[in-house]
This record gives sequence, C-alpha cells and structure tokens, in this order.
Amino acid sequence: MSENCVYGYPCVEDPHNFTPDAECCSPAELDAHRLACAMYGKSDYRPNKGCYSEYDAAGGLVTHVARSSWGIGVNVVQVCDGCSEPCGSFVTCHDCQRDYCAERCWPEHDKQETCP
Repeated sequence: MSENCVYGYPCVEDPHNFTPDAECCSPAELDAHRLACAMYGKSDYRPNKGCYSEYDAAGGLVTHVARSSWGIGVNVVQVCDGCSEPCGSFVTCHDCQRDYCAERCWPEHDKQETCP
C-alpha cells in the first residue's frame, strides 16, 4: 500500500496519520492532537472536530465552517497500488505483495495469470 501526503485540515481518522504544522497551529490544537494520539483506540477517545456545513430549509448552503481541533498539517493517506486513489478496504496480492482497492482494482488484478 502506498501513502500520499496531503497538507490541510485533518482528513484521517487515526490521529497518528496526521502531523500538525507547529508554525500554524495554536498550543491548544497541538495539545488536542497529542491527547488524541494518546487516547486513540480507548473508550475515552474523542475524534477531531471537523468542518461542517449549514443549510437553509430549501437545502441551499448557508455557510461552511472550517475548523479542526487538531489544527492544520500533513495527513498521511493510504492509497491503492493500482489506481493510486484512497479507498476504504484493500486486498493484498500474495504474489506481488501490492495492495489493491477491493472493489475497483483487485478484481482486475485477480483476473491476470501473472502479476505485472
């Protein structure tokens, strides 16, 4: 499985896959991220408070609130070795040891007699 780095607000669930930018984050955001890393996987874990949108009664966008309890920084996102896109679940080929997205790339790779 390959990894891509993406700068911006946190877009990963695991706080260990995010590194806050110390030059752009407040001490409170840095502390919130440290605490999230320490608590990840435990019952007291609190996920990042992310961005959200507000809509009027007709469904029109009123405002988008950009916030993050962990600040801004670098996300490490796991991507498919076939299409280089992020996906939810991967299948590892035992022949070539590459990870493919389960729904898109794995079926095509699995049809081949030999790995590229």
